[in-house]
Amino acid sequence: MTFSLAGRCTETGRIGFAVATSSVCVGARVGAITEGCVVFSQARTDPRLHAVGIAAWQGGKDAAETLSAMREAATAPHWRQLGILTSAGAPLHYTGASCLDHCGGLEGANSLALGNFLGSADVLPEMVRGFEEATGSLEERLQAGMLAGEAAGSEREPLQSASLKVLGSEGLMDADIRVDFSTHPLKDLGVLWLDWAPKAAAYRLRAIDPDKAPSSAEVEGRPA
Repeated sequence: MTFSLAGRCTETGRIGFAVATSSVCVGARVGAITEGCVVFSQARTDPRLHAVGIAAWQGGKDAAETLSAMREAATAPHWRQLGILTSAGAPLHYTGASCLDHCGGLEGANSLALGNFLGSADVLPEMVRGFEEATGSLEERLQAGMLAGEAAGSEREPLQSASLKVLGSEGLMDADIRVDFSTHPLKDLGVLWLDWAPKAAAYRLRAIDPDKAPSSAEVEGRPA
């Protein structure tokens, strides 16, 4: 009961993903990212499979081997939905036979949409279209794809949570935003993004060169 979207930016080399579902706290359960690779484990989710996928990717940088390792590690794989998007090459995905319709995966030129228990067969194509046709930052394009999927049918049950993660350079997340419980999680995710976006560079500087970083008061616009 989840739909997710991984994407890459050919101009910056960044990769990331967004996800929404009809249960709470999806950001704690679906999706992981490391340098060069996004992995998904969803449907009847086993978050431990993310660690399996990340380890396999780091060991060989091979997407097919990464997906195979996750499938082999899965208990009752017929209930699992898995996906891989790397910084180069075609996305890969797997949907077990017990996952609820509408379900499956769809590859774009620089994206992968994955979903189950969807409200219509148009959700995945609209997610890919929304991402591939959008302009702006990777974070904005991922949100555009998710909103397009929501408009095309979303899930069969009301959404309750959403998450957005984008990995930048030097191992630092450029965005790591969660809405754990909301009646409009994708809308609220967008509000959080608008607040975070102008502050992201300052918090990145804190990690890289803290002597040059502005104070929290300056970043947040509070009196010193």
